[in-house]
Amino acid sequence: MGTVTRIASRRRATAAAARQGGVETGPRVPSVATGLFVLATVAFGLVLASNLISLGLDQLRTTLINANWEFSWSHEVDTVLLAIGTGVSVVGARASTAHRRLWLTTAMILAVFFLDEASALHGQIGNLDKLLYVPILVALVLCVRRLTDRTPERMLVTYGLTTLFFAFAMHVAGLHLIRPIGYTTYVYQTAVGFKEGAELAGLILIVAALWRRAAADRTSRAS
Repeated sequence: MGTVTRIASRRRATAAAARQGGVETGPRVPSVATGLFVLATVAFGLVLASNLISLGLDQLRTTLINANWEFSWSHEVDTVLLAIGTGVSVVGARASTAHRRLWLTTAMILAVFFLDEASALHGQIGNLDKLLYVPILVALVLCVRRLTDRTPERMLVTYGLTTLFFAFAMHVAGLHLIRPIGYTTYVYQTAVGFKEGAELAGLILIVAALWRRAAADRTSRAS
């Protein structure tokens, strides 16, 4: 009993010291990163589900939830995220001296994608023509990874870029390969949902990571 009492006393003393030092010993609050991953996953699921609902409801005639349509709800959210990402990158460029060129390059790349998404050009570019975007995507990868090097946002960026490249591969080749199955089949439209859902999820993670880095740079400059 004496040993048990001593162990319990030590644990109480450790907990008290941790509270005095500002260290939380209770259940951990989910991190911001976890919340962003959940948000991205939910967004992915919503795009997939809404596209399949549109197919089952009226053969994709409900364009707002039809992920194939260039002005569907998911495309509109993509456009808003690209606009936010561009603005955040400009803020980051103003706040950071060491990484100003990286921030400005990122802002220009996201602005190009924003204009593509917001205009009719997005739906007119063919699958193979999308390969012209490869150098721009590579530049974006280099910039974003440099900006988040050795920061907590690196994991967000890694997953975000991975999902974006998956969406790009589906756009260029994946959908083209399964098109013979039939445009209005559940297999094909599931693939469309995966492509568009991955794009939205990736943008959520990357823009959130850039937002956090820009905020950190502003805080560092202010201090």
